Amino acid sequence: MFWSTFNKLQLSLDQLRPYTGCLYGFPGNQVKVRGHIELRTTFTDGTASRTANIRYLVVNALSSYNILLGRPTLNRIGAIVSTRHMKMKLPFLEGTVVTIMSDQKDTKKCYENSLKTERGMFTVTTQPPREEGVTRVEIARERRPKPAEDVLEREIGGKKFKLSKCLAKRHRTRSPKS
Repeated sequence: MFWSTFNKLQLSLDQLRPYTGCLYGFPGNQVKVRGHIELRTTFTDGTASRTANIRYLVVNALSSYNILLGRPTLNRIGAIVSTRHMKMKLPFLEGTVVTIMSDQKDTKKCYENSLKTERGMFTVTTQPPREEGVTRVEIARERRPKPAEDVLEREIGGKKFKLSKCLAKRHRTRSPKS
């Protein structure tokens, strides 16, 4: 939850609980975490509704969004999200489903506003970036596996594949069906 949203909801500072972790953007800049708050949040499509306790990290960062729900929360409430269809579905009582649809005009406005402000992607961690000036993206890129140096190109079933020379000779010549 962004600080501006916290203020718009007129929530009391007394409701904020301390949070010991840090939030870092990809460029390594630290985002101030004001604390966390647990709120009963109601999701409704106008006909049915579902209420769940949601723990929000309250951050002091600019955003055109009000809140961001993380995957753990979405998984816990059983939500299925489709960004393509701008909908979120979640189970309700006795097999019914609550479908929350986004308004296209609001979505477009939110997207345009996000392009105007300085955007950053954030990850929650308790450790700062390892080296000064090295971004988290660069660190992640270093950890990716590298392609094998010694490869053989083979055509199998009309498709080209690169096989390691370390692969046993009998496996290099075998067709996928044998």
